[in-house]
Amino acid sequence: MKKLSLLFSVLLSSFCFSQSFTKSNFNSDAMNLSMRKKFNEFRKSRNLDTLIFSKSLYDTISYINCMEVAKTGTFYHPDITKRWKKVGVKNLIAKESKSLFNDSVITPADGIPLIEYWENAFRFQPNKEYDYDFMAELAIESWELSPGHKKTQNSSFTSDGLPGFFSCHSTFADNGYVYIYINFVRVLRD
Repeated sequence: MKKLSLLFSVLLSSFCFSQSFTKSNFNSDAMNLSMRKKFNEFRKSRNLDTLIFSKSLYDTISYINCMEVAKTGTFYHPDITKRWKKVGVKNLIAKESKSLFNDSVITPADGIPLIEYWENAFRFQPNKEYDYDFMAELAIESWELSPGHKKTQNSSFTSDGLPGFFSCHSTFADNGYVYIYINFVRVLRD
């Protein structure tokens, strides 16, 4: 009986004091991978095209947007107009598409490739029962409840039979919230 009581108290204290996520133990890379995996699983379950991860989109939009907003402790979609209008951002994505698919991106006389852009964002306070897959599913399910976000995540991003791109970034902010920003592009191809 004594051993049983000891075992019960160890299990109870283990359950009650299990570690929840903090800024120091949150792994953005693991969360980002889980988000990408769960998002494409969601799209497959809906018979939608799956998306290809874009390092260019991650570096120029997803990472920057997520970190900018998390630092403020508020929640919004950053204005990317200036960054998006620059030839460099769209050219990086077009070059990435060319290297993967040997495709031709429609580029008008102004020299800026035709690429369409969308963003979904999510913020929440995790609890100790959450894991990275659950948090990714929570974001996706929450977006399904918002007509605009639902429309975006259920859209086709293919062009000329080739897939669209996406990227995401997550971070645990000083205010105790996890922020997830996921971005999508449709590369308009010849």
